[in-house]
Amino acid sequence: MKTWVKCEYTYVPVEMVYPNAFNTNHIRAEEYEKLKGDLVQKGVEGFPPILVTPRGDKFMIVDGEHRWRAAVELGCLKIKAEIVHLSDEEAKVECFKRNYQRCRVNYFKAAELFWKEKQNGITIREIAEKYNLSTYTVDSVIQFYKFPSDLKEMILSVNGESEELSGQSFKFTFRHLVALSKLPVERMMDFAKWFQSDRISGPQAEKEVAIFLIKQHFLDVLDEKKREGAIFPKVAEMLKTIFERNPALYSEEKIQALVDVCDEKRQETLAKKFFLEEVGEKFSLYSIAPTTSNRTLKGNGFFSFKCGCGRVYKVRGRIVDALERWDIPPTRIIEIKPEHLGKRLYINYADMFSYFE
Repeated sequence: MKTWVKCEYTYVPVEMVYPNAFNTNHIRAEEYEKLKGDLVQKGVEGFPPILVTPRGDKFMIVDGEHRWRAAVELGCLKIKAEIVHLSDEEAKVECFKRNYQRCRVNYFKAAELFWKEKQNGITIREIAEKYNLSTYTVDSVIQFYKFPSDLKEMILSVNGESEELSGQSFKFTFRHLVALSKLPVERMMDFAKWFQSDRISGPQAEKEVAIFLIKQHFLDVLDEKKREGAIFPKVAEMLKTIFERNPALYSEEKIQALVDVCDEKRQETLAKKFFLEEVGEKFSLYSIAPTTSNRTLKGNGFFSFKCGCGRVYKVRGRIVDALERWDIPPTRIIEIKPEHLGKRLYINYADMFSYFE
């Protein structure tokens, strides 16, 4: 703990106290109400003192802004205070450290605080040393500065809700924010809403974002190869479907091998060999045989069949005798076109991909 230049313990009139401009404290609504209840029960004398530093004929709060606000709201004329003599920089650092130790930091305020420090020419390492943090923490928090205002409001609203009123205990943690900061700005809100609705944990949020970014990288590479004409459009779309389902199958070497093939049919065959043989026996095989009936499905009529993995598929198009009708609602639609008759339909058990051959 810091050794103060001068320390006094006294009572000061609440009107002579004012909050600082750099407080990063965050407190939930129910916590604030509990704080007021404690003040009513214990009185000013039994309440923990706030920490203030003299500024002219008044006192600036270093720590204890919510205690002071509670006293004002309850009509208290004075509040117990510990008076220390600090410069603005010392007060700013002490304020942050106390809030951080109590795990009561509004990370968006902290992001603004660190951003301003950086704008003043202070390096990440120097900021970390100043506030007794790791460089990783400082660098991560600064990334929160770029969050859109509506996203910040949404996160603060969720974290400020009473658990008793909202009926849930989810709150955005530091790791949730780190995960969101790695996303393109236009995708941040979608992911934040998903994290909240499904109560995704911080570690799981980081994992999901990492998977998304890996997939996005693969899809961007495929789009680039497609634009360049290095991969044929049909093959590119097939690979997109595969990598969206299972990014672990992606291989730079195999993609390059496909690029080296100039024939579309050979490229498609090679792509299936490279990326679909990985799942081998996980595929169900259905023969699509020509039907003796000339009936076609009209309007919204569908036939469904059940895959060996237990999923029910809906088939749209010509009726084929290899399919059995099911009343269970389908989970996927596979288009059966005239050119598919007489071919084999491969369906992956994990529903990763399906194709005719």
